[in-house]
Parts: sequence; C-alpha cells; structure tokens
Amino acid sequence: MKRKVSLLIVTIMLVSLNFTGCTTIDNAKKKLGLKNEYFEKFQVQNIDQISIQSVRDPSFKFIVTEQKAIDDMYKLLCSSGDSENRTELNPDYIFEFNIGDKIEKFNYIVGAHEGNFYNETNSFTVSNRLDEGIMKNLSFIRKPRDFEYIYYNSILSVLNMKKNEFTDTPHKVGIDIQGDIDCLKYVFSSDVEEFLKKARKIVPDIDLVNNNSSEFDVILTVKNKGYDSVTYRSKISVDNKKDKIQESYYIKATNEFKEWNIITSEPNISNPSEWYEEE
Repeated sequence: MKRKVSLLIVTIMLVSLNFTGCTTIDNAKKKLGLKNEYFEKFQVQNIDQISIQSVRDPSFKFIVTEQKAIDDMYKLLCSSGDSENRTELNPDYIFEFNIGDKIEKFNYIVGAHEGNFYNETNSFTVSNRLDEGIMKNLSFIRKPRDFEYIYYNSILSVLNMKKNEFTDTPHKVGIDIQGDIDCLKYVFSSDVEEFLKKARKIVPDIDLVNNNSSEFDVILTVKNKGYDSVTYRSKISVDNKKDKIQESYYIKATNEFKEWNIITSEPNISNPSEWYEEE
C-alpha cells in the first residue's frame, strides 16, 4: 500500500511539473533518482558520433551520427540505474561515444540484465529498449525470422542424435560457432546462456569453443548455408577426437504455417546438394 501511495505521489509531482518547464522537470527527476546524472554529458550537442561494434563479428560495426538517434540514446541511458553488480555474461557490443577529443567506451550485453552496460569504473543497468534502438538503426540488416529458435534448436537436434555416444562414456563437447560469420552478428550472450542450459540437459559436459578447441574431446562446428524468411540451412560437422569419428549433418528448416519444421539428415549422406547448394 505504501509503495502504491509513493508511486502516486511521484506521478502527481511529475505531471504537475509539466507546467513548469523542462529544466525544472529534469532537476526533479534527478532528485527523485529517475535521471542518471552520469550521462548528462552525453547530450546530443556534445556527441559527435556513436560507434557500435559487434564483439563476435569484427566486420560488423555501424556509426550513429543522426541527431535524433543520438538524443534517443541519451534519453535511454539517462533512465538507466547505477549497479553495484556486473553481469558475468560476455559483452555483445562495444559502444564508443565521441565527445570532442575524448572517447568514452562501454561494453553492452543485450537484454535487461543487471549491470549490462559498463566500463572499467562504472556499471549501469540499461533497459532492453536499447536493443530495440540498435535494431532500429540497423535498417540495412534484416535478422532471420525466429533466428534464436532455428539456430540453437538445429544444434540441439544433432546433440540429441549423438547423446548416447557422448554420455555412455563421458565426453567433453565443444560447440564451435566462431567461423559462422554470417550469423555471429545475431548471436547474443543471453541466448547462448539459455541454449547451454538446454544443451547440458542432453550432454552435461558442454560449452562453447573460445579458441580452446584442444580442451574438448568432441567439436561440433556450425556453418550456416543460407537463409531467407521461410528457409534455413546449415551444416554441423562432428569431430569426435576421443573415438576417432568424423561425421557431417545437414539441417534444413522450413517455416510452414508460422511454425518451423527442422529436419536433420543422417550422418555423411552421399548427396548433400539435396540439402543445400554446394559452394
């Protein structure tokens, strides 16, 4: 009850301040903890440009110079909260804000995780509306429909087929997506975390390969072979170093009546061109 009353008081105060000017509103928001003062210097008149770089795909970088986009970013950051904790997930993007001759750099994890926007000295929790802002500016990029579903479930389908081989005797399994260049820009740490939770229910000792392939008994290498709005194709190569077995699986997913039907081939089929056009 007290919380409802407090929220009502705050709402009434902010509404009444609409008649007293923007400066007064901003000052009130600061006092009420509704505006993060750290980002005051990020106002549009101070920012020359914002660069946003994908951590996983070095070639994927875009520059924001349009004033409205910068102002939208400023407003989102001003609504962020200070955070004592920082998420343990790996960053998805690096933000660089050019302020005159200075550059302020932040790591960002997609999704509303605590401490998801941080640098060496400061940590903030930013609304997932920042994700929407990023994708809005990526007018030249079109993420495949239901990408998270088809990408990760394709891998899970192969893991299910190999479950007994990997678990009857313990195997340490690595998922290698480092070379899947066409898809890396769409891979986010929060999605990977959810994928690994599901994968570990199939094969308990499993993780992503991160330049450490020698540590795994088995490597599953994922390579996308093309996608559009209704079809997704990929190849998953399995290198079981422990048992000296090498296999390739071909995935074809088709969107039928707004649902994806994922078909996985038998290993080492003789005519893979039926599944995708060979390069």
